[in-house]
Amino acid sequence: MTDQELSRKDLAIWHAFKQMGVVVMTEVERDLAEMADLTGSDYGVLSRLVDLGDGELRQQMLANSMGWHKSRLSHQLTRMQERGLVRRRETAPRVVTVSITPFGRQKIDAARPIHAASVRRWLLTRLSCEEADALLKLSAKLTANQR
Repeated sequence: MTDQELSRKDLAIWHAFKQMGVVVMTEVERDLAEMADLTGSDYGVLSRLVDLGDGELRQQMLANSMGWHKSRLSHQLTRMQERGLVRRRETAPRVVTVSITPFGRQKIDAARPIHAASVRRWLLTRLSCEEADALLKLSAKLTANQR
């Protein structure tokens, strides 16, 4: 084996890591879609608008908080605007502010308990206290010094 290849164990770790995220996220997003009529992306945008900006954020700050490229967020916001969840307005030259609408606020308020129950069901109740602590430590380690 060379440095250009992963060992069987390394590949198993990589696939387990990816699968863990996919399974949990898929189930949580399914619950949000079925019970709150929101996508996981809708929920992420709305929750950040409320939690980080009291209902309003600059579009670039919102993109940064989600780790998304500008174009991905722009397409997401267009879909959400068409559904009446958010609105965008230019507040200065080349500065766009995104705000949650009253309908968007109703949707996120209704979705929060659904999201909480789903995260508990698909993640938290499946971990011991020690495993949860280990997951937090691993997450901090793997996301430190992110590009």
